[in-house]
Amino acid sequence: MIDTPLRPTTCVWAFPSRPATELVDAVVHAERTGIDQFWLGDEGPAREPFAVLAAAAVRTERIQLALGITNPFVRNPALACTTAQTVAELSRGRFTLGIGAGGDLSLGPLHEAAARPLAAVRSMLRIARAVERRESTDGYTPAEHSIHGHHVPLFVGAKGERLNRLASEAADGVFVAGPPPFAYAELLGWARSVRPVDVVLTPSVVWTAAELDECRAQMIVGIRNAPPTIRERLGVDDVSADRAAEALLAGDPGPAGSVVSDAIAAEFVLLGTPAEIGGRLADLVAEHRPTTIGLALLRGDLHESIDRAAAAFDAMRGALDARG
Repeated sequence: MIDTPLRPTTCVWAFPSRPATELVDAVVHAERTGIDQFWLGDEGPAREPFAVLAAAAVRTERIQLALGITNPFVRNPALACTTAQTVAELSRGRFTLGIGAGGDLSLGPLHEAAARPLAAVRSMLRIARAVERRESTDGYTPAEHSIHGHHVPLFVGAKGERLNRLASEAADGVFVAGPPPFAYAELLGWARSVRPVDVVLTPSVVWTAAELDECRAQMIVGIRNAPPTIRERLGVDDVSADRAAEALLAGDPGPAGSVVSDAIAAEFVLLGTPAEIGGRLADLVAEHRPTTIGLALLRGDLHESIDRAAAAFDAMRGALDARG
């Protein structure tokens, strides 16, 4: 485990369903508030995250831009990695690439399946290094016009054991977003099992009870994609999770809303004022020592959510300083 001081860098994560100009403006605003990183999801037929982050690259100077996460099933690994090199070039080295196996939201609409995910993610990590170094490898042969040379940190985003152990073996870090906080200790144990890597810990947040109700049904996708031990602790059986998730993806949120009780929702999402959320983040930092602590912004006006996140990070730092 990296000996991380209790002053981690900060980040926010956004879902790419909002208008592209709004997302680019949000990155600019996050930089102005002092947030260190902006992670943007890759969820299949939503806004194209590479394009959004490329546009943000030329409008910002300091903030780290990150794609969290893409996968080798909806994107050709070599082309995804050369695209990452392009954004790194535009941002003058401020780009991080997150890789994983994908989930229902990214794979389902494109009629793709995550076949042999461990092998596929391992291969994509290897290809990314080959692209960076302009080397040949299985799945990629550089050409005279090939882009290369920019160091792009590679993070693995996953909920299960095998991919997190792969991250500890072959990646620069892990991006943790989606699992409930009670699962962090086990997950980070896997991610730190081979060698120390950077950890981006990003719990989901909503600021009001109304926002929580708005995103309650969508939590079933995370429950369905979670390891069986998480569903067992939550008391959700596989059949109920599958049926509710399939209904949601087909446009019916009713079954998901009935499965995700208040108690389950409270396990997945932080709810409170910026000061209250800052205290929760301080607890997570003290317990898990991440390199970066963040918030996944699920609902509400994105600029207002970024302002609240920045206030929560200030409150977190104050709480950590008070602990010495």
